[in-house]
Amino acid sequence: MKAIIIAAGMGNRLGNLTEDKPKGMVQVDGRELILRALDFLDGGDFTERIVIVGYQADTFSAFLKENCPDVRVIFNPDYRMGSVRTIEKALPHLTEPFLLMNVDHVYPRRMFDELPTQHSGLTAICDTDRNLVADDMKIALDADRRIARISKTLEEFDAGYIGMTWCGARALETYRDAIEHTLETQGDSANVEAILARLATNGHDVDVCDLSGIGWLEIDTQDDLSRAEQVLRAQPEFLA
Repeated sequence: MKAIIIAAGMGNRLGNLTEDKPKGMVQVDGRELILRALDFLDGGDFTERIVIVGYQADTFSAFLKENCPDVRVIFNPDYRMGSVRTIEKALPHLTEPFLLMNVDHVYPRRMFDELPTQHSGLTAICDTDRNLVADDMKIALDADRRIARISKTLEEFDAGYIGMTWCGARALETYRDAIEHTLETQGDSANVEAILARLATNGHDVDVCDLSGIGWLEIDTQDDLSRAEQVLRAQPEFLA
């Protein structure tokens, strides 16, 4: 299996912290987001770990070469567009089951052991712990507890997406096709979750893995960063 980390965005909501470096190089309690993402993947049976960079790509690529030279780096020149353009750049590498994740989420290592990496289909990772706000990605489930809809704008929903998708062997071709179809129908501004939405509304099974009760941290703003650092300092065991 492979791991693919989306890390191409500009991180504008972090203000001056990303003026001269990409979001993935912002430190959370003394360690860069990208290294925390790779820490999460440590111990997994990955044939390849891929980081897709965009904004400040030269700086980011040099950092990765120095700190984790075994990682494959892919450049997305369209990083100002939606994240569907980012995952599009990885299409040639989507040849075996993969875990897709965002660079700006900090997950405890114990969460990895609960991921459905033996599942051959497509699974979105979610939780029900949070009071979701406008910017959170929301999931509505059907009667079989599969995704019926996924969008930030849902008014009725059952869970929140936590930024990870597992694509098993049976779903690879379907997912690759959906990337291209999403670009054709929704254009450059679409986010990567629009791929799941397209598949769900077109009758494809998109399962969910509910990891409620574990907890994780999202770093979108400087306030998020401050809260995350408070958690990590107050709870040294959080990342275990």
